[in-house]
Amino acid sequence: MSGPAPGDLDGTGTMTPQAVARAGLTARTVTLSYFATNVARQLGLTPPELRRHLGDGPFLASLSTTPLGVSAGITLPLTYAELVRDRRSARSYAQAALDMAFAMNASYVSLAGLLASALDYGSRLDAPPGRITTGHATTAAAILKTVQAVLGVANRRWAVESVGVLGVGSVGRAVIAAALAKLGRPRRIVLADLAVKEAEVTALGDFLAQDYPGLDVSFADATRLERNALYEASLIIGCTSTPNVLRVEKLAPGCIVVDDSVPHCFDVARARARVAEAGDILLANGGGLAFAESYPTTSYPPELLRRQLGWRAGTHRGSYITSCVLSPLLMAADPNLPATVGQGAAVPAVLANWDALDQHAISAPPIHCAGTSPSSEDIARFAERFGNATAHHVS
Repeated sequence: MSGPAPGDLDGTGTMTPQAVARAGLTARTVTLSYFATNVARQLGLTPPELRRHLGDGPFLASLSTTPLGVSAGITLPLTYAELVRDRRSARSYAQAALDMAFAMNASYVSLAGLLASALDYGSRLDAPPGRITTGHATTAAAILKTVQAVLGVANRRWAVESVGVLGVGSVGRAVIAAALAKLGRPRRIVLADLAVKEAEVTALGDFLAQDYPGLDVSFADATRLERNALYEASLIIGCTSTPNVLRVEKLAPGCIVVDDSVPHCFDVARARARVAEAGDILLANGGGLAFAESYPTTSYPPELLRRQLGWRAGTHRGSYITSCVLSPLLMAADPNLPATVGQGAAVPAVLANWDALDQHAISAPPIHCAGTSPSSEDIARFAERFGNATAHHVS
């Protein structure tokens, strides 16, 4: 994939909507995102100064030629903190990004990471019906694919797991409801969230118990450290926006953590140290998937970020894809797949995405988390220690 000519860039060295139009770049789908870190602080600038340097609007960050078509990444020049602090400004930048996406001939647009919740799950944006999605149905399906794959290599069975769901919001609710429908009932479910959400989450548990009589489901305060049922779980699925709420030192030996939290729900350094020292926990990212073949992605970081922060431009190949990027591509391949707008994702939508993943030979990626991957020997040792019937006793 060739990049734009130098004359296509505007004076900021940024792929602004105007620069993209001059370059004639198009995409089948688009994913909107935001700065994951405080880029302005890293540059010694105020956020308004950074935005002025970048053209004070959304910019094209990447183009990927996937097996399902070209996907573009458009970045809002805001951090998550700015998104939630000034909702009116966030909506304005997001709408400009959405207009940019449709100007690139995108059929469907998804909202990455925490952008969906910051924009009231898409309801704040002006878009034709069915063209914008939170991607949460695909994310839930991706998490379950990873759970299934990790349990498989660890020689474990869902039916005997004590499952903790950390963060019972839009994605967490979709994951556990779809898991019961697709994988069946586990030995126990612990729904963990903040104490202020106990009544709401308990009501969800009661609802699940009505559909699955005899289901062992309970609430746990995610911040409580002593006598917390969450830390008796043999499998924890992270779906929270609260960083480091899961205390690594409290995890039961043999615990598997599949985490889709942004940022991670546990302290990464402490988790790596425990893995290195004891090898008695297994960590996996939960929101990614992999095509059967690799595809090229071209990155277009603004000149300021290339020069000052070392952000790399150019093309690389890989098979990995995040669920929020994949979601609109699946919709473009099958317009019958429902868009998810608003909080939550219905079980039929999650299961339809699961089937779509199978149809396109898209699977869980190799186990990796926070930039590291366990070796096959590490996984084999974990499976030997904590696999099969041992899972009965990880509590």
